[in-house]
Amino acid sequence: MRTFWQDVRYGIRMLAKDPAFTAIAILTLALGIGANTAIFSVVDAVLLKRLPYPDPARLMTVYEKQATTGEMSVAWPNFADWRNQIHAFESVAAARQDTFTLTGLGPAERIAAAQVTPAFFPLLGVVPRMGRTFTDAEDVPGAAPVVMLTESFWRKDLGSDPEVIGKSIVMDSSSYTVIGVLPGELKYFPRAQVYLPLGQFSRIRGMDTRGNHQGIRCIARLREEASVAQAQGELDAIMSALEQQYPNSNAGVTATVTPFDDYLFHDTRAVLLLLLGAVGLVLLIACANVANLFLARATARQKEFAIRATLGAGKARLVRQLLTESLLLSIAGGGLGLAVANWSIAPLLHFAPQNVSRLEGAQIDLRVLLFTMGIAIVTGILFGFAPALHASRQDLGSSLRETGATVTSTRSREQLRSALLISEVALAIVLVIASGLTVRSILRVLDVKLGANPDHVLAMDVYLTGAKYAKPEARNNFFQEAIAHIQQIPGVESAGAILCTPFVGDCWTSVYVVEGRPVPAQTDLPSSLFNVADQNFFHTMQIPLLAGRYFNESDTANSILVAVINESMARKWWPNESPLSKRIKQGFPQDKTPFREVVGVVGDVKEEGPDVPQRPEIFLPHSQEGNAALTLLIRTGPEPMAMARSVVNEIHAMDGNQAVDSVQPLMDYLTSSTAWRRSIAVLLGFFGFLALGLAAIGIYGVMSYTVSQRSHEIGIRLALGAHPRQILGLVVGQGVRISLVGVGIGIVVALGLTQLLTSLLFGVTPRDPLTFGGVALLVVAVAVLGSCVPARRASSVDPIVALRHE
Repeated sequence: MRTFWQDVRYGIRMLAKDPAFTAIAILTLALGIGANTAIFSVVDAVLLKRLPYPDPARLMTVYEKQATTGEMSVAWPNFADWRNQIHAFESVAAARQDTFTLTGLGPAERIAAAQVTPAFFPLLGVVPRMGRTFTDAEDVPGAAPVVMLTESFWRKDLGSDPEVIGKSIVMDSSSYTVIGVLPGELKYFPRAQVYLPLGQFSRIRGMDTRGNHQGIRCIARLREEASVAQAQGELDAIMSALEQQYPNSNAGVTATVTPFDDYLFHDTRAVLLLLLGAVGLVLLIACANVANLFLARATARQKEFAIRATLGAGKARLVRQLLTESLLLSIAGGGLGLAVANWSIAPLLHFAPQNVSRLEGAQIDLRVLLFTMGIAIVTGILFGFAPALHASRQDLGSSLRETGATVTSTRSREQLRSALLISEVALAIVLVIASGLTVRSILRVLDVKLGANPDHVLAMDVYLTGAKYAKPEARNNFFQEAIAHIQQIPGVESAGAILCTPFVGDCWTSVYVVEGRPVPAQTDLPSSLFNVADQNFFHTMQIPLLAGRYFNESDTANSILVAVINESMARKWWPNESPLSKRIKQGFPQDKTPFREVVGVVGDVKEEGPDVPQRPEIFLPHSQEGNAALTLLIRTGPEPMAMARSVVNEIHAMDGNQAVDSVQPLMDYLTSSTAWRRSIAVLLGFFGFLALGLAAIGIYGVMSYTVSQRSHEIGIRLALGAHPRQILGLVVGQGVRISLVGVGIGIVVALGLTQLLTSLLFGVTPRDPLTFGGVALLVVAVAVLGSCVPARRASSVDPIVALRHE
């Protein structure tokens, strides 16, 4: 221990004697360690920390799936069968999200709600802070309306009323009795402010129809002695029996059991691990950089080591001394890196999509501190071991014979230095190619034709509740009158209404039948997006009419039922003929849903986002559907939000008890739809830039040291008549040759690793030759620039001074 502290004190003195080297090394390590710590804090918060539920490993999610529509929410009748028949589950619950209009506590507002079965709270281990949870008797249609409040709602809207149990709140014009207050915020539905019994709405929402999938999630807890395979086997048997019993709704429908955390973080996990791998490469580049600096410094200290060895210091002691110095540097770099990480977390969360579960928990805590400490120690060993080992193998005799001005590097050290530089360049190539592919992907996404013009469009959701809007005619009249009033507001160019907000991807999907075409088997029925629009929607969004007409005032509840289809739908069924006057109907062949006549064809709109493959879409006129909730789209001359208050006031002037929600520019929805891609592109782009910068510094450092070691040779060349341009080419050529080896290795590695990016790319292949070639040229250019300064210094050497110096 005594000799250890001697090594520490001596290491501190030696590092203090060379402040430039120490500062560069610490800063380089701080960047690498800080980036790793920041990303790890996010990975830890989202993926590694235990879910806030008892025994989370036994929590399962169950969802349905069909070949034609993919993954689906759970049908309420199917859930009821699972609940009664699966024995591998200790408990099964269903839950769905909804919104309600809250009145009586101030201006009408739309609040997020969760509808759950009584087993939901015990299954997740939630005990109310006040009152009780739901009973089975309350989870049926016609039961007395009851509600549970979140703590935040109770405090904010009800002033933390201690006598709240038994009182009522009014939502959607119905009175609900408060039976309980939940503790804190439930992470399962983080936006929900109130909870209601799901079974009460099974008839109102049409959930009791077995073929309807109304956004229900199923969560279950495995019995201690059961396995996922056992639960899946029971579920397969149940679904097979249901398919035989209800072929019209359950043909081809399967169900899957998966661990809750796998389902919750499936997409997030891949992205976060990718980013963690990227910052790991940055740290390796930083280590190679500092190792090269350490190697050069060790070469300059050859005489010191030779003297210490002559005085009795063994090789182990010399290695330990250099490792101590490297650990001192890495610990200092780790401390500064911790500060860098702490500063970086806020901007990191800003760039990340806001729908990532538990992202807000990213912070510097004890786990992150331990990670930083561990990575700092490992880093110190990584960059310090090879230089220390080489320093201990030097020839003592030759080192003592050399003067301070003529300390030279051995061939093995030069090879190690070149190998480190090659590894830096190779790692940088991999990271820059990955960032290049993601950047090109987002550029391709931004270049996609949306089919509609979102610029200068204000969007807002309007929900009609109450007995006065019970009939479709009343709802039609309200929205028609609202659109007419809004269009009279100065600054409004046009206004329309739509059920599914463009670019969000919340349209419902349904099978359909084309009249006069062979009807396929139930499992092979085609599916399409279905939307509901008013007659002004297409004009407001500037969606081109390709054939026929838009909806108009002649489309009423008493007229012939009509539909407008998109170009993809027309091309799918009528590629060589006009689709006008053809008839289609939503639902299964045996359903009594009436056929609709196609009266128009419009251009494709990227309803599900610009990076989602285009699907057929069928628009139905609101005048024949009478939906109670629509998104109003208002095209404005001024900035959209400048018109928001005027539009909302116009709606409230018509009926102040109706809520207006999600008031924002339509461009915000478009931006949100590509949030993941933009976040990955920004972060990988930054890491790629950092890697390239570190590689440039490494090239500069190695070539500068090479020039200093070859000053005698360069002096002789100049004395014998070499032109400075030849010296310039000699040095730059050496840097480029070393870099080209790294480029070649990096490209080979990248060809394999970029396959991991396939799911994150759009319009670009993982082996895109333009990206690979462009990055290779960029790195070579960086190598040339990194070599130029040392090369210019070498070409300006005075041969007399160089020879005299030797």
